[in-house]
Amino acid sequence: MPPVGQVVIGPPGSGKTTYVWGLYQFFTALRRPILLVNLDPASASPPYPHSLSIASLITLNDAMDAHGLGPNGAMLYCLEYLEANVEWLEEELEKAMRKLEEEGDVFEEEEEEVDEVDGGKRERRKWQRDEVYVVFDTPGQVELSTNHGSLKRIIEALQKRMGFRLAAVHLMDSTHILDASKYVSVLLLALRTMLQLELPHINVLSKIDLLGQTGDLPFNLDYYTEVQDLSYLLPLLERDQRTKRFSELNRVVCEIVEEFGLVGFETLAVEDKESMLRLVQVIDQALGYVPPSLSSLPSSTTSAPHSHPHSHSDPHTAHHHSAPHPAFSQSQPLSSALHTSTIQEKWVDYPKEYEKFERDQWEKEGEWAADRANEREKRKAVREAQKERGVMET
Repeated sequence: MPPVGQVVIGPPGSGKTTYVWGLYQFFTALRRPILLVNLDPASASPPYPHSLSIASLITLNDAMDAHGLGPNGAMLYCLEYLEANVEWLEEELEKAMRKLEEEGDVFEEEEEEVDEVDGGKRERRKWQRDEVYVVFDTPGQVELSTNHGSLKRIIEALQKRMGFRLAAVHLMDSTHILDASKYVSVLLLALRTMLQLELPHINVLSKIDLLGQTGDLPFNLDYYTEVQDLSYLLPLLERDQRTKRFSELNRVVCEIVEEFGLVGFETLAVEDKESMLRLVQVIDQALGYVPPSLSSLPSSTTSAPHSHPHSHSDPHTAHHHSAPHPAFSQSQPLSSALHTSTIQEKWVDYPKEYEKFERDQWEKEGEWAADRANEREKRKAVREAQKERGVMET
């Protein structure tokens, strides 16, 4: 099977770089192979560990100096230059994926622990091509994904020549939904991008954990994520000094968005593992992709209920002396992840209570990790003693 991945898009300040860095950490924790590609010529050295960067081909300053262009024109030129040299991108991607495949995965099952006394090494399993997950981080200039054709043609070339299966992940700052006019703008931007790129598309309201600190929502969160009856926005737009004189235009724009019926939103708080897991599951489903490493996991017919901050259940009772495979949580149905009502309760209505609850959970997880580390040390000591006894007997 061909490689899969994401094309991360969104306006400046939407949290693309933070998301890509968080996604790398999340996949690494799940032991899923991930490869990051920086396609932003204005960011020669992004903070995340990228395997490939457009800066090796051309930078924004190169284009500005060589052709006397401003930042916007130079950005478009860089993408056009990449399109003209898409073979370079294909070759570098192939090299990076082969290198990642060769590095492989270290088996970390407790039965196969390294005998450090014997100087043994854990066996490595090479990654398969269909396990490699590639993330493309794109510039924040919105016309690249709404009007200009180079990015779309680059993606099409990767799909046709290398067999990539890609989804567009469109990040937008969640605080925009507090303002009716900005929310309508976000809807139009999302719709235009979906029609332009023609990819499996997931719109994401990022920084959802900051929403409760910014202002009061006129409606419940699900009104905005599900893009419900937009006529309820019209009174808010008419009260706004900036938009009230465009009342007829406001009505027509809302009707256009509703008639297409394409736009909806997921939510994201990068530092929250449940939020990140939910989004990864949604993207995998949009691609029709199941990580091969999950095929050998035990099936689950029940989903874990959501833990309320006032409940007294211990989330670690199921761990006992052994932990499940780190990728097991990905095999659980979406119904076990966060729902919109839970997200509103967590980040908007009761953020302080949830913060205290999560601190308590982190403490329990730390205690569990420490206990597991102690158990490993005990087993190591037993193995050393058994080896010494065997040497003495011989």
